Amino acid sequence: MNNLDSGDWGAWIALRMIRGIGNVVGLSLIKSFSGPREILDAGTQRLECSGVRRSLAREIARFSDWSAVEDQLRRLDKIGGRLVTWHDESYPAVLRHIHDPPLFLYVRGDLADVSSESAQAVAIVGSRSPTSYGRRMARSLASGLAEKGVTVVSGMARGIDAEAHWAALRCGGRTIAVLGCGIDVVYPSEHHHLMARTAKCGALVSELPMGTKPDAENFPGRNRIISGMTLATVVVEAAERSGSLITARFANEQGREVFAVPGPVGSRSQGPHKLLKQGATLAENANDVLREVAPQLGPVQTLLPLALSRDEGRVVGLLKGARVGLDDLVRAAGLDTATTLRILLDLELRGLVRQLPGKCYALGDAAGSSGGSE
Repeated sequence: MNNLDSGDWGAWIALRMIRGIGNVVGLSLIKSFSGPREILDAGTQRLECSGVRRSLAREIARFSDWSAVEDQLRRLDKIGGRLVTWHDESYPAVLRHIHDPPLFLYVRGDLADVSSESAQAVAIVGSRSPTSYGRRMARSLASGLAEKGVTVVSGMARGIDAEAHWAALRCGGRTIAVLGCGIDVVYPSEHHHLMARTAKCGALVSELPMGTKPDAENFPGRNRIISGMTLATVVVEAAERSGSLITARFANEQGREVFAVPGPVGSRSQGPHKLLKQGATLAENANDVLREVAPQLGPVQTLLPLALSRDEGRVVGLLKGARVGLDDLVRAAGLDTATTLRILLDLELRGLVRQLPGKCYALGDAAGSSGGSE
């Protein structure tokens, strides 16, 4: 076998290049052996004894295209990228649970925010040719999520995807773009600056080899990763047959939350309206999304100041040393129900309050470290 270095990245790339080894078969092999290098060194007989069919064992044993592997490593190094493999701690945790998780990802940037089971990430996808309403909603949702420390994930396409990425970046948040091409390919061509900013304030991600062009056949696989590495997918404007609805379908199959933004009756709203009829949750703003996924997020590192407002301090004070029901909180705080719920949601996302069964609330683990205004 060729003596490649780069943290054994070459062995991972070589394994995936072998005909007959996709993600499902590759993962099965990885779980049977200690890693890709052992698989490549095993030899036909040992592979067959491990349950590998003879034809595939022969393909593995005679792999010799190391020049192609070295080319991938050179391209990766040129852009300052890296491989995040199944064995890495930074591999997106919730992505491991889908049917066919990638053996590895080509990454330019940082995946720290999706490396734990409480991945603080939500996908926003939609039409490549949205209306002004759709653009406005995408920006509002993305900035609302990003301001609460939630990473916005999308596909770097024109339209809704780009609006979501830019909105997260402009408010100082983080965003991840999952590409239907190699991470060294700028697509669409006008997104050169957006991709560079995303790599600095999040990550560019793809399971496709370096240099891969954005062919149509690549995008369904890209979509399953978008939904697979997030807790929820929000669809903003989409035709009834579109890639965005494919992403929503993957999210549903993966057991993730699906949200749809309603709009005027017409072709661009047909997709979200279809999802709503099928049971998706209606999303008019970021809080609609946060309210549903908050229990899975854990304490969110909000970008807003942690000092409590007067009303927030009043609510926290009422919860000291006790669990209090929602109706009692409303009466004691002297606030209306909608305002109290909004405050409770914000406090819950910051780890200051936790919701208990029976619409009761108590102080969260982070409550002791936050300052108040009173």
